[in-house]
Amino acid sequence: MSFKTSGTIKPSSKYLIRACLKDIDFEKATNIIEFGTGDGCITSEILSRKRKSTNLYSFELNEKFFNHCRDRFNNEDGLHLIHGSAFEFDQILKTQGIKKVDYFISSLPLSLFDKSTINSIIDKVLPYMDNDGIFIQYMYSFNKYNLMKNRFNKIAITMTLLNLPPAIIFKCTKCS
Repeated sequence: MSFKTSGTIKPSSKYLIRACLKDIDFEKATNIIEFGTGDGCITSEILSRKRKSTNLYSFELNEKFFNHCRDRFNNEDGLHLIHGSAFEFDQILKTQGIKKVDYFISSLPLSLFDKSTINSIIDKVLPYMDNDGIFIQYMYSFNKYNLMKNRFNKIAITMTLLNLPPAIIFKCTKCS
């Protein structure tokens, strides 16, 4: 694992996980997408809260993380663990016949991505976002805030200082 591929030096703290998931209505969610399964700390919490019928599509590019989570979450109801890029999520949803996603949770290291790459992923996310859906992105700096602000109607920002490093959570709603 390296900072370039994972975007962090430590797994997410329980405080960061709680803050990321606090606005998710798990009783109503049908489809949740997770970009960056990592070691599965957020995945585990989603699985413990979601309904059995809710689909969780979790994308992980790192082979070690993927294998770890495949073993850890073997036979979990509604979990679709994909060893592949989050940038290909739309192809997976098309094959599954999914047209709307309630929540996107992203740990992608956007601060390491250029503007066109970030715009590309947002361009794919927006058509799938349900009208009251949320795109949740956590990062460790504000350096991509203006880019995101121009793409989403509203962004609520919270910080989690009890994380190493401290994290900023962006909860984004769709432009109409």
